[in-house]
Amino acid sequence: MAIDDAPLRGLIFLTIVLAIAAAGLIRIFAWSYIRNLLASGWSVSQGRVEFGNVVEQRVRYFSYFVATVHYSYSVSNEYYSGAFQRVFLRENSADRFVAAMKDQMIFIRSKPSRPDRSALLKEDQPGGWPA
Repeated sequence: MAIDDAPLRGLIFLTIVLAIAAAGLIRIFAWSYIRNLLASGWSVSQGRVEFGNVVEQRVRYFSYFVATVHYSYSVSNEYYSGAFQRVFLRENSADRFVAAMKDQMIFIRSKPSRPDRSALLKEDQPGGWPA
């Protein structure tokens, strides 16, 4: 008599899917942390959030939402643009974040030797991120 190992295969598959999702989230958060550390010594200039969007990311049984805000700023009378991404577990939270950021004046960090490289840091914003 053969033993049905379908439940075990399902459990292994679910574990692999969840591990891949966790690795993706860790990658996003780790890159954000590293970028913030590097950018903390860059020049600060004022910018403005132009627009934003929210995209759902699905991993089998799990979804998360990436809010992206696009901003513009100037350095030495040259105009540049950049984007900032933040991960949310609920779509309405991501939508609220994008709506609250739209048209806001913000502070941007830009690399002195490459002003087209920029970062938006929470600690530079008066009052932090909108709730």
